[in-house]
Amino acid sequence: MSLKNNKYLFERSGGQVNDGISIIIPTFNGGEIFKQCLNSLVTQEYSGEIQIIVIDSGSKDETVHNAIAVGAEVTIIDSKDFHHSRTRNQAVKLAKHAKVILMVQDAIPIGNKWIQHLTDSFNEYDIVAAYGKQVPHMDADLFARFEVDYHSQYLGDKPVIQSIESMEILDSLSFDDALRRIRFDNVCAIYSRDHLLKYPFPDVPFGEDMAWAMEVMKNGHKVLYNPEVKVHHSHNRSSEYRFKRAIIDTIVCAEILGRTKQDLSFLDYNDVMVISKETTDLINEMYNEVTSSKMDNTLRQNTSYLRSVFKNSLIKKFVWIAFKNLKRGSFDKVLKLGIKKTFENHMRYVLSYIKENYPNCKNEELLSVIDQIAASMQGGLFGEVYVSHKANGNIPSNLEEMITANSRGV
Repeated sequence: MSLKNNKYLFERSGGQVNDGISIIIPTFNGGEIFKQCLNSLVTQEYSGEIQIIVIDSGSKDETVHNAIAVGAEVTIIDSKDFHHSRTRNQAVKLAKHAKVILMVQDAIPIGNKWIQHLTDSFNEYDIVAAYGKQVPHMDADLFARFEVDYHSQYLGDKPVIQSIESMEILDSLSFDDALRRIRFDNVCAIYSRDHLLKYPFPDVPFGEDMAWAMEVMKNGHKVLYNPEVKVHHSHNRSSEYRFKRAIIDTIVCAEILGRTKQDLSFLDYNDVMVISKETTDLINEMYNEVTSSKMDNTLRQNTSYLRSVFKNSLIKKFVWIAFKNLKRGSFDKVLKLGIKKTFENHMRYVLSYIKENYPNCKNEELLSVIDQIAASMQGGLFGEVYVSHKANGNIPSNLEEMITANSRGV
């Protein structure tokens, strides 16, 4: 079923008549938030046909029922067959309109002309795809709010056309500038179907959106960041999850760009575990600064991400082996690098930003933020050390096992 000629289609008198739009949403146990997403889609003021394609990975809740209820075309696959790139590539073949929106199940469009604003991007700019701005959900926790708001600030408040003049120019940019140049996401994006068919999503485990954007830009096309198009989207995540996700994100970004942010191959597994110990001490220092008094042990146990991360028996084994084999050189190396000071400066900056922008936050929220910042930084460090060794063709077995163990469930 499509949404043509039903109560959800609005004809705008005197306005532009659109050819139609295909919207693709991968789902798995979308819950109430997916229902809100659907309700926003089917009440859009858009003069063309709206085709909603749902690819469900075996939901056990009302996700499929809710999708069918609004006229979506639903395809059910086995959860083990879901793949960020391949699943989306298959879904694109089901799209019958020239423009295709890809989004996620927990993104809620803001405004009833959201589809029209997305399609207008193609009329105003010479592009093959565009993506929009994310705004935190109303129930976003403090770190989730910071994460989304800060990312939007980083992307800017004006439309930006992204292109790659040549790979030589891209390679000459700093790692961060190059990453900004290829930044793209499928939380809220519109594509030319022809270009999705000509350039399918690359077969990568994560980051298919950025990998695709880089591929089309390498071939002379342009994409657009349009902050005027917005969706509510954020995630309240545990520190353990953020640790794992930071590892994955660091690896993905390095692999897409084909280079590391910095070569940390001189650090071995023992060195990273020394940094873990230093980070634990830093967390406690920051805790005490927030509370201005000695913390209650129960609260400290509830908030420390390292306790959560190291619950895994395999990780416990790695920690024990690492500390058993520590040499003075590891401590000297870490001190020379000043990694603890770098972590501390970043923590203080984020906490200062949060206190300034969210002045009514509570101490308990700040303690959780400290854990999540530390988890993200530590995961990023593990990822950076891993990709550095990989680039040199020699990944230590204990580091490989550590990364593999923390790549599951992300």
